[in-house]
Amino acid sequence: MREIDIKEVKKAQKGDKKAFDNIITFYRETVIDICYKYLRNRDDALDMAQEVFYSVYNSIKSFEFKSRFSTWIYRICVNLCINKLDKYRRRKYYETESLDEEKDDSQHVNIPNHRDLHDRQIEYKETRELIMKQIAYLSEKEQKIFILRDIQGFEYKEISEIMKLPLGSIKSTLNRAREKIKEKLIKYGV
Repeated sequence: MREIDIKEVKKAQKGDKKAFDNIITFYRETVIDICYKYLRNRDDALDMAQEVFYSVYNSIKSFEFKSRFSTWIYRICVNLCINKLDKYRRRKYYETESLDEEKDDSQHVNIPNHRDLHDRQIEYKETRELIMKQIAYLSEKEQKIFILRDIQGFEYKEISEIMKLPLGSIKSTLNRAREKIKEKLIKYGV
């Protein structure tokens, strides 16, 4: 993961608003992407990203440089997303963009008899969407770890720092999550 210059963090801790703006600019897209992976709705992801940076702004002085700054931000992001999902679940309300909805540019796809690059791209997209749908059926811990490792590409050590769990626990939970998703994909014939 990319890391912002630590000097910017120190300036922001001292109240430098331009330095904090630089932090937002540096991490904005990644934070929005993480939020979207959890909330599955672009508007909710944008709102949550604002909440994440508001929380970072309010607590940046407490950052002690014991971990990477990006790890600290991502921990805040994941925790706020999980809290939001818990609220949705308590209200039995979980809004997502329909994964079945077709985009305007792909409503009429003629599938040729031979497999070509286009076919493989469609198949990949459908498989990815199916996997994203199945994440909702994992436990909260499995969701966090699966998203951080297999979607966001974090290293096991970084996930261990974010989740504050031993490395072995991260690996076994990820394996369990992958197996659950694999079972679902097999049921769908993927």
